[in-house]
Amino acid sequence: MNKSRINSVIFYYSQIVTENTKRVAENIAIGLRRNNNKCKLVRLTKFDQDIELLQSFAFDHYDLIGFGVPVYYFHPPYHIKFELKKLPSLKGRKGFLFCTSGGNPGSTLQQIKMVLKAKDLHIIDGCDKWKGLDVHQMYANQPNSNGGVGWLPSSFGHPTTEELGEARKFGEKLIDKMNSSKRIAEKKFWARDNPSAKMWSWEGIQEWFPKFHLNKQKCTKCGICAKICPWDAIKLTPYPEWIKKCDRCYICELKCPENAIECDFTDQIEYLENLMRSKKKG
Repeated sequence: MNKSRINSVIFYYSQIVTENTKRVAENIAIGLRRNNNKCKLVRLTKFDQDIELLQSFAFDHYDLIGFGVPVYYFHPPYHIKFELKKLPSLKGRKGFLFCTSGGNPGSTLQQIKMVLKAKDLHIIDGCDKWKGLDVHQMYANQPNSNGGVGWLPSSFGHPTTEELGEARKFGEKLIDKMNSSKRIAEKKFWARDNPSAKMWSWEGIQEWFPKFHLNKQKCTKCGICAKICPWDAIKLTPYPEWIKKCDRCYICELKCPENAIECDFTDQIEYLENLMRSKKKG
């Protein structure tokens, strides 16, 4: 590898509701482009398209490969984990990981690391400390709620200007590590065993979170829900139909222009409110 020019690529998935991970990825890229190095940004958007992209991508053209995700229920989005399992061998490549969360990243980077370890990617660094605005229907009873949707109070205003500056510095640090003669593997940036993450298994979120109910009297069959679903879980027949288990991101409900997708979050809101009251007392 020519140390005077490092060619890197960042694959990232970012929710269209907040774009937290996108902003962090863009700033890491600024740092990676220091001293005329190159960095390409690739946004992951739809499961089937992403699989095709990842399986045909020319990874051997890049010295450093990054992966970034938001945190869903203390995990990486499950559909991203499933996508990464379809990657070709990355033997001989170096990589880094990052995520954005409302405050608790759980074991997100550890889970991604384990998938990429099977692909022989050598992880040299990562960061799970960046916060992002955490929007979810479970926060609907918070004082800052807007139209039945709220956000985690401690996440408001994030990522900050300072955090985005840290992301740029992180990119610069990656360049320094790549130019170092030492083979450095970062091992301390992820939680190896997180009790919160254990609560929210793939099967668990299917059972615990509310089911989707379509109000056909409101639905105009516009197809926006199917278009924005990152897991390709919605099919128009001609009304929207949920054809497989999903990440439970509920972006389809948030973005439906007619509010035709109805989900009852009563139990989940009560659970969260009780949890927040307990933490406040503690």
